[in-house]
Amino acid sequence: MPQHEPLALLLDAQVQIDDLLSKTATIDLDRLMSSTDLQAIFERRFEILGESLRRLQRVHPAVFVQIEGADEAIAMRNFIAHGYDSVDHRVLWDTAVEDLPRMGRSIAVVIEALRTQ
Repeated sequence: MPQHEPLALLLDAQVQIDDLLSKTATIDLDRLMSSTDLQAIFERRFEILGESLRRLQRVHPAVFVQIEGADEAIAMRNFIAHGYDSVDHRVLWDTAVEDLPRMGRSIAVVIEALRTQ
């Protein structure tokens, strides 16, 4: 599957969400705040998520608009990529816990629709 196909981009985004959600299920905020390794993982996963959605927006805007919170994910990616020295890991944690489950469900619906076309 070509890397800029909507399904490939959404599957990549879903992998990032799944990994972040598995991390939030096994650690707490204090552990994240005390581990630079975990902080780096969170940052990178959010960057990849945002980049996948940014590419989707450019090449498949009709699919992109179906993803809840996609604009915010791109904005977060840009902030992490260009302002890494001031990333608030509490914001990453809150976003993972509060927003990613909803985005993941939204992406799953679109993935299913694309697979059945």
